[in-house]
Amino acid sequence: MTQRWLVPIDGSETALRSIDWIIGHAAELREPPQLHLINVQTKLPSDIGRFINAETMREFHLEAGMKALAAARDRLAAAGLAPELHVLVGEAAAAITDFADSHGCTQIAIGTHGNSGLTGTLLGSVAMKVVHHARVPVLLIR
Repeated sequence: MTQRWLVPIDGSETALRSIDWIIGHAAELREPPQLHLINVQTKLPSDIGRFINAETMREFHLEAGMKALAAARDRLAAAGLAPELHVLVGEAAAAITDFADSHGCTQIAIGTHGNSGLTGTLLGSVAMKVVHHARVPVLLIR
């Protein structure tokens, strides 16, 4: 059975650590997983629709999302891995776990910023929310 891994990418170096981990461990796997890279864009305020039409907003989100995914895609391609790219709009943790469920993902591999204790509690963490709500294993990469 082919593994389907979901890898959330926000364009940060922290997110790219998950890509580097996957590349570093790909040789250990019997067959490489099917990789889904996902970027979740924050929804724009609803009143902006008075000034910008829906198609322009969709194009904006897609362009920003693909820009955030570019470095991860390029690193994987250089390692001979071809991911599928996805850009969604909404609340990050919910979008990630919903995508994993609807696309039959077998694992989520997500980079963490390493905030813990009071800082992590106050700031919240997309990775921790994903851990709490995911129905598949979540690999936290620090």
